[in-house]
Amino acid sequence: MTFRPLRPKLAEPIIEEKNTANESPEWLRKSFDDFETADVVFVVEGKKIHAHKAILIMRCDVFRTIFQGDWTESNESEQIIEHQSYGAFYAFLKYFYTDDIDLPPDSALELLDLAHFYHLPVLQEKCGQLVKRGVTVENAAAILEKAIYYESKDLEEYVFQFCLDHMTGVISSDGFKKLDKDTVSEFLKRAAQYGAFKN
Repeated sequence: MTFRPLRPKLAEPIIEEKNTANESPEWLRKSFDDFETADVVFVVEGKKIHAHKAILIMRCDVFRTIFQGDWTESNESEQIIEHQSYGAFYAFLKYFYTDDIDLPPDSALELLDLAHFYHLPVLQEKCGQLVKRGVTVENAAAILEKAIYYESKDLEEYVFQFCLDHMTGVISSDGFKKLDKDTVSEFLKRAAQYGAFKN
């Protein structure tokens, strides 16, 4: 018996398996905004986005309630969406088909609103990660306020720390001036607890 190390032959390429467990199938990705197969159209800012009720019902309880309930919207093939931008709502619907967020960080806050309204915690988490990449001195106060409102603790902690690190700029920003008095008071109290105002 001789000792021979076990190792792959160099001539054979090593095959790496791709983890597709969390990826949407290609047929689902391709069916987004397909007007030929869609059975519902969302009209946002005068533009149409084509979707499939069955997919939305399977992916979201709010859509299940809307399309299967005794609502006026249940039987309508065209849904008018107000108070949302086309870009954010397009990215929102596309998420159901791809599990990806296709928006720049500075637009992700509106998508976070939609994720909260439609009770989608996984999308909220993904939006929070994207929002973090777009935090600036000018928008930090508004993002902190949204994070508190949506009880997104991870995003709240991240933005609060950003505010502490850039205190002068954040407090001097127009975004900070637009905060309501209660939020400002709570922020300053919490910042003081972290030693932000020590000599």
